[in-house]
Amino acid sequence: MIDRTTGPAPYFLQGDSDMAARMRALDWSQTALGPVERWPVELQLTLSLCLQSTAPMAIYWGPTFKLLYNDAWAHIPAERHPWALGKPGAVVWADIWDVVGPQFEAVRATGEGHVSLDQLLMMERRGRPRETWWNYSLTPIKGPDGSVLGILNEGLDVTARVELERRQAFLLNFSDALRGLTEPTAIIRAAQRMLGEALGADRVGYGEVDETERYFTTTDNWTTGVPSRHGVHDLAAFGPEVHDNLKAGIPLVIEDVATDPATAGSPEVQAAFAAIETRAALTASLAIGGRMKAALYVHCREPRPWSASDVALVQDVAQRTWAELARARAESEAHASEERYRRLFDQASDLIVTSDLDRTITSANPAAAAALGLTQDELVGRKTWEFLAPASRDESKRMLEQKMQEGGGTTRYEVLACTVQGEELNVEISSGLTFDDSGKPVGIHLVARDITERKRWENHQRLLVGELNHRVKNTLAIVQSLTHQTFRPGQDPHESIKAFEGRLQALAAAHNLLTSENWEAAGLHDVIEAALDPFGPDGRFTLGGPHIRLPPATAVSLALAMHELATNASKYGALSNDGGRVSVHWRRADGRLLIDWREEGGPRVTAPLRQGFGTRMLSRALARELGGTVTLTYDSAGLRCAIEAPLPVALPPPV
Repeated sequence: MIDRTTGPAPYFLQGDSDMAARMRALDWSQTALGPVERWPVELQLTLSLCLQSTAPMAIYWGPTFKLLYNDAWAHIPAERHPWALGKPGAVVWADIWDVVGPQFEAVRATGEGHVSLDQLLMMERRGRPRETWWNYSLTPIKGPDGSVLGILNEGLDVTARVELERRQAFLLNFSDALRGLTEPTAIIRAAQRMLGEALGADRVGYGEVDETERYFTTTDNWTTGVPSRHGVHDLAAFGPEVHDNLKAGIPLVIEDVATDPATAGSPEVQAAFAAIETRAALTASLAIGGRMKAALYVHCREPRPWSASDVALVQDVAQRTWAELARARAESEAHASEERYRRLFDQASDLIVTSDLDRTITSANPAAAAALGLTQDELVGRKTWEFLAPASRDESKRMLEQKMQEGGGTTRYEVLACTVQGEELNVEISSGLTFDDSGKPVGIHLVARDITERKRWENHQRLLVGELNHRVKNTLAIVQSLTHQTFRPGQDPHESIKAFEGRLQALAAAHNLLTSENWEAAGLHDVIEAALDPFGPDGRFTLGGPHIRLPPATAVSLALAMHELATNASKYGALSNDGGRVSVHWRRADGRLLIDWREEGGPRVTAPLRQGFGTRMLSRALARELGGTVTLTYDSAGLRCAIEAPLPVALPPPV
C-alpha cells in the first residue's frame, strides 16, 4: 500500500467540504472499511475526485456497497443524511433496493457500467413513500486484476422536470377535452373525472361558494368506491384554519387527517372528515377579486403523500375549470342573446335591413323580403336605392350624408318604395350607422314600417272630412230652406214650429239611414217607412215594391216628400180620421222609377186654392232632384201622387 498522506489527514480527505470534515471525524477503524490509511488506492483516488467535484457523486464500496458521498449528493438521501455515511447500500436504500440492487449487482458481475433515465423510485421521504424520478449512472471501479471493487454513482433528481412534463401533457389533453364542451355540467364532470383518474383519487368535486364564503355547493362528484358527497357543505365544519386558508386562496394539503397539524388537534374536524370517509385531502380554492368563488377538492380514503406537482396540478385544473365554465356560460348567454335577436329579427313585422356604406344589402329579415316580393337570399347583394321611387332616392342619399357628417345619429323620414312587381309602398324609415370597434362607420342599419294602409286611411279620412263638410253644408241649406218655407208671415207660430220639427225629424230619419250605410245609399222601402213612421201604426200604411237603392241626395228629397204627403194626409186626407188608409207602391218600368201614393177612406178631397210648402216641394224641388215629374191628383176618393223619374243609380249594398 502506498502512503501518500501528509499531515494529520490523508490527502483524499483534505478540503473544506462538509463531507470531508465528517469523514475525517469518523473512526473508520470501527467499520468494515477499516482505518483510512489502509484504504485501497483505487478508493482513495476515486474519493478524492468525488469530494472535489461539484456534481452529485457517491461511491458504493466493497461487497456490501458501503456508501460514501460528497456535499452535492447529500440532499439525495434527505433525512437519511448524514446517518447514511458508511452504511451498506441495501440498508440505506431499503425502500428502493428492489430496483437499484439488481443494477448494482449486474455492474459488479459484468464489469460494465449502467445508465438509467427517468427512473421512477418510490423513496421514503417525510415518513411516506413518494414518487421520485432520476437520471443516474453506475460506473465500475476496478482493481489491477479487473475485478470490480466498488461503483461510482452520479445521479440527478429529475422529479420536477418529469412531473412538469406530465402535468403539461395532462393539461393539454384537459384543455382539448373541455374546449369542445358547451354545457357547464359536462365541463365539471369531465374535469372531475380526468383529475381523479390522473391522481388515483377516490373522490373529486368542483363547486362554487356563496357570498359568505362559507357554503360550498357541488352539483356532482366523480367517485370510485366511495359515496358521492354532492350538495351544500359548510366549510366552517372543517375548522377555522382550513376555512381561513381556503378563503385566502391557500391550497389545503392534508396527507393524513389523523396526524396533520391543521386537523389532528380537533375531534370535531376529524369527525367532519370521517363523515365523508376521507383521510387525505387536497383542495385548491379560487380567490378572485379578494373573495373565494370556487374550489376543487380531491379526496382519498387512505393517507397518501401529495407532491408539489399534485398541488400545482389541482390548482391548474381548478383555474382552467373556472375559465372553461366562464367561457361556456358566456357562449351560452351569447347564443341565447343571438337567438333572441334572431327570433326578433325573423319574427318582427317591421322591415329590418342592414347594408354597407355603399348601400349594398347585407341582411334582411323575412318581413322586408316579403314586402319587396323577394326571398332573403335574393335581396342580399342588391342596392337599397333599387327599391325606392326616383323621387325618394335623393332623400335617402341626403339622410345618409347627414349621418356621415354628424358622425352618427338616427334619421327618420318617409319614402315611396317599389316592390319587384311594381307595387308602390309608403314606408317610414328609421336608420342609423353601424360602427366597428375603432369607432369607424362601416355600415347602415334601418328599420322600416309599411304605412301604405295608414296613408290610405289618412287619405280616406281627408275625403270623409271633405264629404262631411259638403254634407253639413247641404244639410244646413236644406234646413235653411225648410226654415224659410215654414216660418212665413201670418202663420200660426205653434203650427209652424210643429211643422218645422216634423220636417227636421224626417230629415234626421233619412240621415240615420244613410249614416248606417256610410252615406253611400239607402233602400227605397226603408226611406219611405222611416218617413211615415211618426204618422201612425203600420196597419194604416201599405208599402210595396222591388228593392231599389237611392243615392243620398235622392233619399233625403224623397224622405221629405213622403213626410209632406203624410202631414197633408193627417191634416186633410186619409189620416185625418180613424178609417182612412194610405198605400205607397213603386215599380221599375223601361229604366224608370214609378212611385204611386194613394189615399182612401178619408174625407172628400178638393184641390187647394193656393200651393203650400208641401205642394211646392213635391212639384218643384222633388221633380228637379229626381229629374222627372210629380203629379198630384185631387180625386174625390182621396189624394193621389204619381212620381216618375229615371231609375236612380246607387252603389250596391255592402257584402
